[in-house]
Amino acid sequence: MKKTFRRSLACLLLLPVLLSAACQQTPEPAPAPPEEASVSAPEQPQPAAPDGTSSAEAEPEPEPLSPPEAEPPREEPKEAPPPDVPPEEEPPPEEISSGAKAPQTAQEDPCAEPCPEPEPPCEGTDCQSPSGEEPVPETPPEEEPVQEPAPSCSKLYILMYHDVVEGDGSGCNDWTITTGRLREDLQWMTDQGFTFYLPRELAQGVPLAEKSVMITFDDGYASNYTLAFPLLKEFGAKAVISPIVRYVQEGVPGYLTWDMCREMAASGLVEFGSHTYDLHGADDQGIRRLEGECQADYEARVLPDLQTSIDLLSAELGQPVTFFAYPNGKTEPWAVQFLAEHFSVTVTTAHGPADLSGGLYSLPRHNVTVQNKASQWLS
Repeated sequence: MKKTFRRSLACLLLLPVLLSAACQQTPEPAPAPPEEASVSAPEQPQPAAPDGTSSAEAEPEPEPLSPPEAEPPREEPKEAPPPDVPPEEEPPPEEISSGAKAPQTAQEDPCAEPCPEPEPPCEGTDCQSPSGEEPVPETPPEEEPVQEPAPSCSKLYILMYHDVVEGDGSGCNDWTITTGRLREDLQWMTDQGFTFYLPRELAQGVPLAEKSVMITFDDGYASNYTLAFPLLKEFGAKAVISPIVRYVQEGVPGYLTWDMCREMAASGLVEFGSHTYDLHGADDQGIRRLEGECQADYEARVLPDLQTSIDLLSAELGQPVTFFAYPNGKTEPWAVQFLAEHFSVTVTTAHGPADLSGGLYSLPRHNVTVQNKASQWLS
């Protein structure tokens, strides 16, 4: 009986110790359990004391130990998201246990979503839009009609005048006109919208107008200055004068002087060309070869004459000489190379309008007389 009582008492004494040791071995305390009645050891039959009292009365029952109160869970600090996390992958801020939002370490992108990258152009007939609908083909821009360049004009009327006189024209030959006729021609060409050209403009490639004309005066009569030049200034018309240069150099009466030539050249309305130095005589030979003349003798006789006319004109007037009028309109194959090397434009006395598409050499002209006015050829 005594042994049984001692064992029971020993168990009751060891129970609180075991419970306390078990609590200390737990890594983290568990939440506090709901309040329950203290665990008590199973009631054992109490042996009667020797004096007749029960063991409970002899020794008071020890109070059961309650487990220690569980500590509140510790707040774990939230780790901030790494700064290189793109805005679209940044998780929403989580609330910590205290209810406050975790601070943001990276600046928020004002765009809610990143701009999508452009998609490559769709090719093929099976291409569909993102919505699944067939794409509407874009209407190509209308091509502007190609404007054909305006056709360049190549037709040029070249009028040939010589001497000018006053009066009614009685007794005038085919190489003489009156001031009345010249005024009438200039007035008509101005009213019809003709544009006047100089040889140097043709040589420079100035485009021709739809109505183009070039006025020429041959031989270099003094009337070209006294009577024709005032009319040219009145109408703003241009003209080229080709004198027989020896007549000007020697001051032959009835022909131009160098002072007259310089004044007209300075006006910008008149250009001077060559009509040879002294090969336009009473005969109609001009620069043609003589009968039985060899080419060497021909070149020794003709080419220096042409060169002299060029040298004097350019020296006295200070302008390059680009124009040559064949005496009597007669050409010569042996002179062609020299003329091409020294002149840009040459004319004959052949009748008709000139077509510049074939070049600027040996161009035909219209001879104007008292009976044949300019409008007859230009209409």
